[in-house]
Amino acid sequence: MTDTTIQNTQDLLSFLVQQADTRKDWFGFTQQKMTAVSLAHEIAARHADKMTPDEVVEYAKELNELLFHRLIKPGAWRI
Repeated sequence: MTDTTIQNTQDLLSFLVQQADTRKDWFGFTQQKMTAVSLAHEIAARHADKMTPDEVVEYAKELNELLFHRLIKPGAWRI
């Protein structure tokens, strides 16, 4: 595996696309955690005046779980 440095959301997206092209299990637990952390930071940056840190983290977790079940999980697109 190559050494990858992710510095922003575009780097993260590029990394995930590369993984999807090369691995069947491209969106495993580690990738979900990376995405959730990045998402939480983005939400906090935009909504710190409206949401507590706990609310941001919980929202990011819920959104990440929903994304997995509706977009990533095998068969999700057969709706």
